[in-house]
Amino acid sequence: MDTLDPFLPILVKAATTAGVVVVASRLAERFGPFWGALIAALPVSAGPAYVFLALQHDAAFLAGSALGSYAANAATALFLLAYARLATRFGLAGSLGLALLAWGAAAGMIGSITWTPLTATLLNVAGFALGFAALRNLPPAPPAPMAPLRRKRDLPLRAATVAAFVVLVVLASRALGPQATGMAAVFPISLSSLIVILRPRIGAAASTLLAGSALKAMIGFGLMLLVLHLALPRIGVAPAMLLGLAVQLAWSLALLARQRRNARG
Repeated sequence: MDTLDPFLPILVKAATTAGVVVVASRLAERFGPFWGALIAALPVSAGPAYVFLALQHDAAFLAGSALGSYAANAATALFLLAYARLATRFGLAGSLGLALLAWGAAAGMIGSITWTPLTATLLNVAGFALGFAALRNLPPAPPAPMAPLRRKRDLPLRAATVAAFVVLVVLASRALGPQATGMAAVFPISLSSLIVILRPRIGAAASTLLAGSALKAMIGFGLMLLVLHLALPRIGVAPAMLLGLAVQLAWSLALLARQRRNARG
């Protein structure tokens, strides 16, 4: 049993993350691009990564990781912008591959800079403002929900991919510093896997709507990371994580309320 103890948190995290991904995918595939984006922006992979990083590192390391994640959230805005612009011009592999390259290039530059909460916030404001300006003319989402996905292997494959990713983040954190760990934790694996599964189902044009909706939802993800960074040294790990999650859920509920008002109007 002792030989399993060091790996138990990683195994538990992999299992819980896989379960969350399966549930989130089912809901996304049933209710459409907006719901898919809203669910994918939740901390499905980054959240469990931080929970189990907390078992291995102190609050100062976690706070540094959260700041690195917050800065890298601007790279995710570029990823979504690139995919939305390329989705109808290239196939799945080309558009998603180029978007991931854009994320990697941006993350590489971000990782070479020492960030403060203020400078990381300014970076996020610039990144998301650019994204909203470039995607402001996207057509409205179709009102009809999608039928359930029939390919049984897709959901287990996505769950396994995300679970493997969060395991990799925890293992890599033993060698990486806090900022690099935080950036690795927000690699857009959930968004990428959702695009891979849903694009053949809903088409390229509708998948651009998913990217556009995710851009709005990822603001809440960034706010969660900022709150986590600021709160960790002051109130401790567990309260800071709960507060960050509450902030993101409040943002998601506000987006949902706005979506419903627009649908009624």
